Amino acid sequence: MIENPPLNALAAFEAAARLGSFTRAGEELCVTQAAISQHIRHLEDYLGVPLFTRRSPGVRLTPDGERYFQAVSGALEALRRESARLRRGVGPLSVVAEASFANRWLAPRLSRFCERHPDIDIRIAPHPGHPALGPEADVIVRRDMPPTSGLFVLPLPRERLFPAFSPEYLRERGGEWRNDRLLRSPQSGEQAWDAWFRAAGMASARRYGPLYQFTYMALAAAAEGRGAVLAGSLLAVEDLRAGRLAALRSPSIPVERRYTAACLADAARTPRVSAFFAWMREELDRDRAEFPDCFPDAD
Repeated sequence: MIENPPLNALAAFEAAARLGSFTRAGEELCVTQAAISQHIRHLEDYLGVPLFTRRSPGVRLTPDGERYFQAVSGALEALRRESARLRRGVGPLSVVAEASFANRWLAPRLSRFCERHPDIDIRIAPHPGHPALGPEADVIVRRDMPPTSGLFVLPLPRERLFPAFSPEYLRERGGEWRNDRLLRSPQSGEQAWDAWFRAAGMASARRYGPLYQFTYMALAAAAEGRGAVLAGSLLAVEDLRAGRLAALRSPSIPVERRYTAACLADAARTPRVSAFFAWMREELDRDRAEFPDCFPDAD
């Protein structure tokens, strides 16, 4: 029977060939340069051919080394992918979402998921930009998801924008809220307010209040009675349900950018990920049933 090559030596060879340096390979693998050099010598003795030409600085692959690197790197990458696929069914469930979605949609209702699935260790991490799937993210939620093969995707309902405020603020100000400083966010700045006032058939002379870096910050300020904000359907519903916000839901204007939840296609079949997506669907169905006017363009 043919003896298998030493696995530690293969890992050392792949790192040294990719990085062009025994020293950098040692740093990546947390071993000394001498250990990498010893692994390479053992592998060359095993194969009976030199794999590197030693030079200063760094090393260069021989023709045999180039061919062997292609085979080894491909095999190790396949091994990493298959190991990751098997591990997706165990350990914590990591959900990474854009910061405002994590703060205003996931966080307020997460206890309902935990009550239903107490055996799943779920971990939520906000991400201010465009989160991506990787070793630390089983599920991502973001806007403007590009079409990507190998993913399972759940497009979330299309949203509408409408004015929202704390109930106390609306009672105190009544229709005069239109003359107060209007809160702004990346989702609802001056152009969005202009579009809403046009839809409402009202004059455009207005004053603007603070511009918040994230939408969830503007929604939180509105819930604290600091003014009116244009709230998107998905991010406002749980606050409306809990009475933290009141809203004038007609007229409303459409939100072009759409949220999507996604995971790797094979991960969607694991119990913990499939449980999360099933829970999301139930929550979204509940939102649409309770607030149908917030999602008039459901598809």
